[in-house]
Amino acid sequence: TEVRLELTDGWYSLQAVVDGFLLGLIEQRQIKVGSKLMVCNAQLVGSDDGVDPLDDCYDSSKRNCQVLLKINSNNTRPARWDAKLGFVSPKYNHHLGGTFLVKSLRDVIPDGGAIPAIDLVVCRKYPKLYLEHISDSNHNIVETLHLTEAEEAERLSEHEARHQLTSEKYAEEARTYCAKELDEDAPEEWKKMVASGSPEDFYQQLGENEKINVDSWEKKRTTLLHGMVLKSIQDSLKDDSPNQRSSVPYIRLLVRSFSHLEDLSLNEAHNLNTDEIPSVELLFWRVSEQVESLLKEGSVLRMKKLTAKRGRFDEITLTAGPETHVEPLHHAPTYQHILMSGYKKRVPTSLVSINIESKRIGANRET
Repeated sequence: TEVRLELTDGWYSLQAVVDGFLLGLIEQRQIKVGSKLMVCNAQLVGSDDGVDPLDDCYDSSKRNCQVLLKINSNNTRPARWDAKLGFVSPKYNHHLGGTFLVKSLRDVIPDGGAIPAIDLVVCRKYPKLYLEHISDSNHNIVETLHLTEAEEAERLSEHEARHQLTSEKYAEEARTYCAKELDEDAPEEWKKMVASGSPEDFYQQLGENEKINVDSWEKKRTTLLHGMVLKSIQDSLKDDSPNQRSSVPYIRLLVRSFSHLEDLSLNEAHNLNTDEIPSVELLFWRVSEQVESLLKEGSVLRMKKLTAKRGRFDEITLTAGPETHVEPLHHAPTYQHILMSGYKKRVPTSLVSINIESKRIGANRET
């Protein structure tokens, strides 16, 4: 059976449905009657325009009430026992846009909804790649490839060249066929003029109204013929090449949660082990040039509306897209502070070190 909560801000009440993680907390009685919750990014279900809580047809106490609030674990946190009900004052979250800040990646719940806001350190940024899909005429994906920027440029060039050759192949045939079909509706004066041995002399012998009809048809014919030829070529291209190609750019990042030292005690900050701070893969799809300029190794960024999934090996993977808001922190952290969050700058490795390491690995294999 579906578990529903009845939530109230002290004035009105409404029913809410929860995700799997919150359901587990309810079953463990960590969320129970009397618990106070801080919620953001909730979704209204059952009504596109909302509903007046004082409306006679709305009753949140009824089990079959269709208007619900949908809340998920990444956007729900326990509130203090003495927290005031209602909206949180803007002075506490004006810089977060009405959401709250998730302090660590350890607090992120996979499949728990979008992450409202989190501060991340970009530890590694890898070259941009493209995910290529080849689909058949039924829009079923028959092949998937990951391409570099050079490979994507080569594929685009090949596609455009093939498209141009095929278009030229069908263009003349399409123009002849479409012109013949279109000219069946042409005015009689225009047909006689074209069939005459000297169209210019024939035109000069026409009356004023007949000239207007011919001129009007010439303009109309040019527009209609262009559209018909273009559509005919596109239809021929579909029949000639049933497979369709599409590609989506993405950037792979390795990130760590930024450690806010003000949230740590002096003892915790002194004993902070950066090696224990987990690194997480972040895939940023369809990233704009403006956002990409912010994604530099060693930068600390506040990201909103990330999604978290559980990977094949039970690890967390993050996903971002055009809807993800990215901005630098209002107060730039010191480099020492960034290092304490687990960031390690790339350093070149000498050939001597590589040679020594390879010999060591070879010796270990022999033993």
